[in-house]
Amino acid sequence: FIMSCGGTDSTVSSTSPTSAPTSAPTSTTPKAAMENTPTAEKPVTGVEISLEVGSVNGDELLFDKDLLSAPAGSNVTLTFTNSSDTQQHNWALVENGTKDAVATAGIGYSYSDWIPTDDNRVFANAKLINPGESDIVNFTAPSSGTYQFVCTFPGHNMTMHGTFEVTE
Repeated sequence: FIMSCGGTDSTVSSTSPTSAPTSAPTSTTPKAAMENTPTAEKPVTGVEISLEVGSVNGDELLFDKDLLSAPAGSNVTLTFTNSSDTQQHNWALVENGTKDAVATAGIGYSYSDWIPTDDNRVFANAKLINPGESDIVNFTAPSSGTYQFVCTFPGHNMTMHGTFEVTE
């Protein structure tokens, strides 16, 4: 899985997972979790994971990573940085295969950073931020499977998305 350290002086958003789509490959489980888990099928809990993702420099509508990963049940702290010159961006973790539908639904939610509220397809999200800003999102990784992350600002979802693998 991808791990990195870092943080910024920004606000904190928090969302909890609500469902679990498809399955994904397993990854390394911390030793303490392995001692209490006879198989890799139980979610890892209490594990702290730090991830970073941002938009690319300039104004291309792309994230700087197209794959993020975390063990199921881990406590994820994700720092999202907008490195764009002029574009606003957000970051949302959504059910696999729903990035475009969530982004389309978000068009009616400019007041909530283009993220549809009370949408069970959205597991976590960073707020809409201006160029040069960052937002920190704390969430519990959902059940193992493949998910998507996407910028839901109108039109950005077509190229600004990636895969979020949750391992057992």
